[in-house]
Amino acid sequence: MAVSPERIQQQLEEVEAAAEDVISDRQEIVTLDRRRNTNREALRQLKTNKIASQSTGNKSWICVGNMFLKLPNTVVVDCIEKEQKQLDTEINNLRNGLRSKVNHLNDLEAKQKTVGTNLKPLSQDEWKAVKQVLGR
Repeated sequence: MAVSPERIQQQLEEVEAAAEDVISDRQEIVTLDRRRNTNREALRQLKTNKIASQSTGNKSWICVGNMFLKLPNTVVVDCIEKEQKQLDTEINNLRNGLRSKVNHLNDLEAKQKTVGTNLKPLSQDEWKAVKQVLGR
């Protein structure tokens, strides 16, 4: 039984669309992770550079959209920490969604599911229980 060229083209288009979803999510994760690292560097600099902050009156410049604002260091640190939490949740959501998209792509390509992609880390309570069992 021969498969029609239209059906083959349709299946290739589905595979291509699924692959583009996976690639775009991976790129988004990389972009958000770079932003998170930049924020982490800024937080570290603000917390360790006390001499410079004393000379400027405990205020720092922050870029918000297309504007630069000079705000107190405590406000800047709070803003960056809030953004860090938001970036963490966005990255985790993208990573969780990426697993199902990769599995869908593997189904379309008639490949086996990747082993170990549905693993989840141990919670703190589970980790404490493991340490008690091991005697640590």
